[in-house]
Amino acid sequence: MSLSAHICLALGSLRLAATLEVAAGEVVAVLGPNGAGKTTLLRALAGLVPLGAGRVELGGRVLEDTEAGIRLPAEERGVGVLFQDYLLFPHLTALENVAFGLRARGLSRIQAFPRAHAWLERVGLEEVAGARPAALSGGQAQRVALARALALEPGLLLLDEPLSALDAEARLVIRRHLRAHLEAFDGPCVLVTHDPLEAIALADRLVILEAGAVTQSGTIDEVTRRPRSAWVAGLVGLNLYRGYARGHRIDLAAGQGLEAADAADGEVFVAVHPRAVALHRRQPDGSPRNVWSGSVGGLDAQGDRVRVHVDGPLPVVAEVTPAAVSSLDLGNGGRVWVAVKASELDLYPV
Repeated sequence: MSLSAHICLALGSLRLAATLEVAAGEVVAVLGPNGAGKTTLLRALAGLVPLGAGRVELGGRVLEDTEAGIRLPAEERGVGVLFQDYLLFPHLTALENVAFGLRARGLSRIQAFPRAHAWLERVGLEEVAGARPAALSGGQAQRVALARALALEPGLLLLDEPLSALDAEARLVIRRHLRAHLEAFDGPCVLVTHDPLEAIALADRLVILEAGAVTQSGTIDEVTRRPRSAWVAGLVGLNLYRGYARGHRIDLAAGQGLEAADAADGEVFVAVHPRAVALHRRQPDGSPRNVWSGSVGGLDAQGDRVRVHVDGPLPVVAEVTPAAVSSLDLGNGGRVWVAVKASELDLYPV
């Protein structure tokens, strides 16, 4: 059972227009900055927000089609949703929470409770069946909510920031549990997250949503190795420029130019790893074909390296050692020269 969706809607200042294809058994993570429309996309798939235009099809079954006038209500879509704050009913026990959807479908207590208890066992929480949400830890509440979603045997599973309410220690443990359950789920799954580590750990493929539009999609390697927007480049720690290539020369939009070892023709992205950026206090001599000046805008320590933000007509981030920061006196700012070898420029078409 696969998901095929084309969603167009307006909600306040947001204009969402996105196409999403998810295969059976595939986990797709939707990443993007705040306000990009990620949660709205999820709510539209669940049937909680009506489409302005578009179509949602799950396993050949049309859930919504604005042209045909079809719109199934949320409770008839066969979609399981795990919300960011889990939304467990505080007056019900863990067992009763898991059984709630089954009871709403008309099953008796005698029918629903054994199935609900079996799902609590699957998520390792049979011992808290009689506890209410206030007595559960964040990780336990997350697993109860997941069991409630899966107990309905949904055709589509939607996860909205499923680990964001957990502390760092619990997140590591629950991420492993969640991954195991997602691997066992044979339907399509859409995961919304702002955390790239969560996306990499849980998803098979990434979809980048920015300002209501899909700007990039692909495997984790494809997206992280060749970003197609400044937001993605910042997420994976690369410098990204866009320009027009004529042979080895790339003319950038801001008026600067770069020289690449590889020849190309037409619009291109240029990615440069911060470790390939060398900094000098004086204009360097020698082999680098790309040399320009700027001023130190800030320093960020990351493990055993320091990221140096260089401002100017062509901003760039360099990654250097603490020893280089000291020897170049970068902590006091000032003017620096940037050098990047032509062989360190990665070109790919827009």
